[in-house]
Amino acid sequence: MLSMGWLYLAAASCLMAAVTADDSVGVTMCCPEGRVLKLVPPTNSKPWLGGRTRKSREDYVPKCVRSRRAPKDTLDGGAIIVTDEDGLEKEVVAKKTGVMLPSCPLALRVQLVSLNMSSSSNSSMNSANEQELYKRVRLGDYQCGQRSCKKGNVYVDDKPVCDDEWDDDDAQVVCRELGFMEGGYATKESYFGSVDLENQSGLDQVMCSGRESSLLDCRHETFDDCGNGEGAGVVCYGDDDDGGGYGNYSSSGNSYDRYGNSYDDEEASNLLTSTGQITIPSGWRDLSPSTYKAGEFCMAGVWEGGPTAGVGEHQAIAVACEPCQSEVFCSAVREMFVQTKKERDPEIVVNDREFGSDSLVRIADKNEDEAVNFDEFKAAAKDYVGKVFNFLDSDEDGYLDEDVSIKSLSAKLFLKALDETYLFLDVNQDDILSVDDAPTGAFRDRNDDGKISLREVFRVSLINLPAPLYRLYATLDRDKNEKISFEEATNFIKGTLYVIDQNEDCSISTDEIIATLKESKLPSEYQLAMKLLGDYYITLADFCLRKVVMAADVDGDKKTSMAEIIAMKDPSVFHSVINVAEKMGEPHMRTSEFLIGEGRRYSRDQSEAVQEMWLNVLYDFVDNSKYDSVPDNFCQLE
Repeated sequence: MLSMGWLYLAAASCLMAAVTADDSVGVTMCCPEGRVLKLVPPTNSKPWLGGRTRKSREDYVPKCVRSRRAPKDTLDGGAIIVTDEDGLEKEVVAKKTGVMLPSCPLALRVQLVSLNMSSSSNSSMNSANEQELYKRVRLGDYQCGQRSCKKGNVYVDDKPVCDDEWDDDDAQVVCRELGFMEGGYATKESYFGSVDLENQSGLDQVMCSGRESSLLDCRHETFDDCGNGEGAGVVCYGDDDDGGGYGNYSSSGNSYDRYGNSYDDEEASNLLTSTGQITIPSGWRDLSPSTYKAGEFCMAGVWEGGPTAGVGEHQAIAVACEPCQSEVFCSAVREMFVQTKKERDPEIVVNDREFGSDSLVRIADKNEDEAVNFDEFKAAAKDYVGKVFNFLDSDEDGYLDEDVSIKSLSAKLFLKALDETYLFLDVNQDDILSVDDAPTGAFRDRNDDGKISLREVFRVSLINLPAPLYRLYATLDRDKNEKISFEEATNFIKGTLYVIDQNEDCSISTDEIIATLKESKLPSEYQLAMKLLGDYYITLADFCLRKVVMAADVDGDKKTSMAEIIAMKDPSVFHSVINVAEKMGEPHMRTSEFLIGEGRRYSRDQSEAVQEMWLNVLYDFVDNSKYDSVPDNFCQLE
């Protein structure tokens, strides 16, 4: 009997657990207890790739902040409506399963979530009145016929702000906080009507720098000695006179954000599923909605800032990182994909008028449908990034160290680059590069013999080229048939490396290149110029490379994996290195002009003399006997 009792108890426990599981849904909260979610505009937002196809210019940075005035977030433990697997609505209890605040500067998605689809006004969760309560800063005393206006006297916690020290910097902060990102200007002396400052104390001596995200972050006094005619106010810039930073301002069935971007009401607020999933529309016009599993997004029943279009009763907010667009690599690849394909085509297809389209389709088309979709394009891009990563990974341990460098280039790199060149340019895949691989119509058959020769391309017979150039051609195209086979190109690369590799370590450096040019009778002053430029740009490239590698090291172990680079979400390091390259990329213009004999300081005769000098150096270089004596096992290159 005792054992039977235990069996009944176990069965009852399982039944209760099943009922409990059916009647609840797990929710990951954005912030811990005692803090409220605050969505603020980024302080230093620079455009990244793909901005032209975004639905809205709104960007937010999520923060968890203390707020004494915010109402209690009753989402955890509250009754909400979800949809089951059959699409039917049912009421369940939201249960907190954890806390997680997404961080993705590129593509943070903020989505309103319906908690109760009924029209009942009894529910107090996130009601319109509560919305106003925890928006501590508001405007008043100006009737524009809307829920909120873009001008008025400023109130904090329903108390007017005194205009002592009030200026345009303060107004900028208020307007941005209320959703008017273009800012505004200050008004004083209760411009929009008398305020009550004699019977209560409001903020006084407010002094903002203009960079704060909230008026409450500015320096201020909490007691004032102001009268009713000293109320501070603002006029915020906007597209119309009556639009506001909060709520809807449309009666047509659609809602609009402060930039006039339309939101379909059906997309303005979504329901959770019974498994805790939610589908959120993409922030980009050409992308489909994404479904987020439980734990991939967070929710808040109370929040400050953020989107204002469509906010109503019985709603929470979901915050997530949009797939692909929130990653630096993936978003860059998508923009490349969009730029490469035709605007109306969903995929990249062969276009005889566009150079390289046939090669791209041949390389990236994995399902053999003669087109390249985004996933295939991304896989091909990732493959190329992986090849560069493997080259930089000199010790082949699968990681890039913080001292990664390109000061010495491996001989194997050049052959791999050659292999990729033939893979892309050798259209007919016969291991030969010739005029036949050029796009149709690229060159003209001038003698109408049905064939295009290099003479027709260069408009001069190859034998009549300057001797150094013909010597270079003859060293490359050994059989002089105007076709460069893969074997000929490989032998030429091996010969060139054999000539330059002075210390026989199967890699080449700037010093070895200069030493080889010295043997080819390059004047000493030009050797110096080569040294200066080479060291400078390699040092600059190493700096940028290491900065990116260290930024990608999210776990701080001073080793960066390929996966960490692919998963980077913050583009700020790329903005930084681009800024460095732009500002420091051309510091030695006179040195460069000296090397090539071009510029205002050089006459025509001087320029021709420099060109002749370089041609002589080229002749001596390619006439080196080492081209004819490359060992079969040179650097074990195959």
